[in-house]
Amino acid sequence: MQQAVFERIVLRMEELSLTQADLMRATGAARGTVSGWINGPNSPSAKYLDSLATALRTTSTWILTGKDDDKSGRLDGNVSLSPIASVGYAPVISWVQAGSWTDMDSINNIEECEMLPLVPGAGKRSFYLEVRGLSNAPHFEEGEKICIDPDWELGNIQTGEMVVVKCDGEATFKALIVETNGYYLKPLNPNWSEQVIPLKENCMLVGKYVGSFRPAKKFNLV
Repeated sequence: MQQAVFERIVLRMEELSLTQADLMRATGAARGTVSGWINGPNSPSAKYLDSLATALRTTSTWILTGKDDDKSGRLDGNVSLSPIASVGYAPVISWVQAGSWTDMDSINNIEECEMLPLVPGAGKRSFYLEVRGLSNAPHFEEGEKICIDPDWELGNIQTGEMVVVKCDGEATFKALIVETNGYYLKPLNPNWSEQVIPLKENCMLVGKYVGSFRPAKKFNLV
């Protein structure tokens, strides 16, 4: 008896150790949409089919019919590919959510979040935050979306790199200063009131800044 679409999707997920969240990030689909694919009876629409096939390292024909097309069969599972990095998407979360961050599962409304393409080099668990305030102006504009990779350790980050740190349930975005006697945060705006902020023991690294997504803007040519 031929497998159903959802059975083939689940089979490839198991073979590649992919989770539902991985497929959400790879395709940009909402949690409910992906749940419909893996629990049946919904089949992926044309909007998501190509990116889903890439994430599953297969072809859209195989997903829908179980057969490989003549032009490109299923990709060899031994080939080292990174579908999440090549076609992946990441959610834009709030600063409140960043302040309570533990992992992607702690974002309980991820299916409602805006999804943006991952910047090159970002890990598959990365997410976006929207810049607020002027503490890092003019280098970071208010409203700019910054991509944060949580899979970094403080000891591997160098002075001058940008980080998101949470202290007492609040998250902040600043440049890191590494000294022999500890870590400090510094805003890039030279006019900001607090120029050097000691990193207290109760503070925790949320992630390292790895790139930005800047919306298109209109320039005043007058």
